[in-house]
Amino acid sequence: MNDDRAGRAAALLLEARRSGNGLAELPAECRPRSAAEAYAIQDLVAERLGPARGWKTGAPSPEAEPAYAPIFTIVEGPSRFPASAQRLFGIEAELAFRIGQDLPPRAKPYEREEVVAVIASMHPAVELVDSRFADWQRVDAFSKLADNQSNGALVLGAAIAGWQEFDRVRPPIAVTIDGALAARSTGNSGGDPLRLLTALANHCAQRTGGLAEGCIVTTGSITGVVFAGPGADVVADFGPLGTVRLSFPS
Repeated sequence: MNDDRAGRAAALLLEARRSGNGLAELPAECRPRSAAEAYAIQDLVAERLGPARGWKTGAPSPEAEPAYAPIFTIVEGPSRFPASAQRLFGIEAELAFRIGQDLPPRAKPYEREEVVAVIASMHPAVELVDSRFADWQRVDAFSKLADNQSNGALVLGAAIAGWQEFDRVRPPIAVTIDGALAARSTGNSGGDPLRLLTALANHCAQRTGGLAEGCIVTTGSITGVVFAGPGADVVADFGPLGTVRLSFPS
């Protein structure tokens, strides 16, 4: 993707963030036509919004190539997000990992064991799903990827002691919205989150300068996306793994 096309797409996404006015779509002349083009747009958006505080990854199946996107807002729960600043109010319960040591660029790909060795902690998390598009469900997949895979923010719960012993693919989760059950664990569609984390480490080593100590990586929805609304109180109960709370005051 040439710099002019990527720059125009990035400028439109940045303006949508600034104004709060959703885009109908990216114009055909600057719409990404591949994952590589979507990542080029991500890079330009990140130059204006960065530095990234973390990353998200996920995949539609345990064999599929994951997608990757930077996250710029990471907070500890319980947290409040003004309803007026939201478009989707999307909620996804996930597992996130804190990186305890730099994973810099290098020619040789990182092996899973190397990445697991530098995990400092695992956390229950809720990804707040948001979009810079007016109707995110009608937008093509590469445009969503260019828009940081529809990330709004990440809310972290407390670190999980002995995380290695827990089921990471299908942990027990119940998401309630205003006290009513909204979702339960359906399992991570991408399979083992440590596979996804390793793939992300290599993506960043090749493209973005690597993963830095302290970086947070969330590894895909385990409940699917559900939607809250203005004034809602959301609780993601991970059973023995902890609880994450957030709300949307009007």
